[in-house]
Amino acid sequence: EFEPLIQKPYTIVYLHSAASLQPQPDLGFMKRIQQILGRKHQRNLHGIYILHPTLGLRTAILGMQLLIDGEVWKKVVYVDRLVQLFRYVPREQLTIPDFVFQHDLEVNGGRGMIVDPRTKHIYQR
Repeated sequence: EFEPLIQKPYTIVYLHSAASLQPQPDLGFMKRIQQILGRKHQRNLHGIYILHPTLGLRTAILGMQLLIDGEVWKKVVYVDRLVQLFRYVPREQLTIPDFVFQHDLEVNGGRGMIVDPRTKHIYQR
């Protein structure tokens, strides 16, 4: 399934929202991502956007940059707010679960954005 997608530029978005409520990605998971995004798949990778990163996740990615071929991990962009993510990836291209919107509102207090509850579209104030 992945092969046809990587023939043209692509972006990965990882939603780490409310991760303290879920299992954290471990080093084995990160190594598997590294293997999947091997040299063949890195060519068209535009970036990896991580929403709501924790200190633990940032540390794990820093370790990946230092210990393993860091080319993939140098394309990581940390994003603390949904409105920032939408500057990089158009909202229409993403399916975002409700808990991510809720987490963003709790963490950021809704500063600078208005969420349409029907469509889940976010607008800047």
